Amino acid sequence: MTLLLAGLVLFIGVHLVPCVVPLRAALVARLGPGRYRGLFSLLALAGLVLVVLGFVRAPVEPLYAVPGWGHQVSMFAVPVALLLFAAANMPTHIRAVLRHPMLLGLLLWATAHLLSNGDVRSVVLFGSFAGYAVIDLVSALVRGSRPSTDKAPRIAMDGAAIVAGLVAAVLLAVFHGTLFGVPVV
Repeated sequence: MTLLLAGLVLFIGVHLVPCVVPLRAALVARLGPGRYRGLFSLLALAGLVLVVLGFVRAPVEPLYAVPGWGHQVSMFAVPVALLLFAAANMPTHIRAVLRHPMLLGLLLWATAHLLSNGDVRSVVLFGSFAGYAVIDLVSALVRGSRPSTDKAPRIAMDGAAIVAGLVAAVLLAVFHGTLFGVPVV
């Protein structure tokens, strides 16, 4: 569990740096934009590797009984979360309306997994991501942060985000058992 916690602290800590605007600005000024992004990416990847290794190695200790409907809700919520992830990275109307679809998708994904998994390691993992999503979403709203408007939203990009999210959901459903040891269906 220590490895999982260390990975979460590193991964989420790095992702919270942009919430502290003066800290991020100071780091960008000191390192330069390219080196800042490189260090950010390297630390985030290291944190993610620790999270995966820590999750796999952590014992499965039941904490609560999941609701009978939790798995069914997850079957619909996760594809929507993946669609939101895709829309966050494209000039979509979804992104323009929701402003922070990546964080909303992360919150939905984490909540869906909390409804489907009642063990300690899952609660630590998915609860941490849900908490991060809420903190970062509130911070972004308080700062008035908005997605880039460099490219105007296009309906074709909404369609592409929907297709990409659904394709990712199908692939994830098919390979979830192989990748994570728990089949979806």
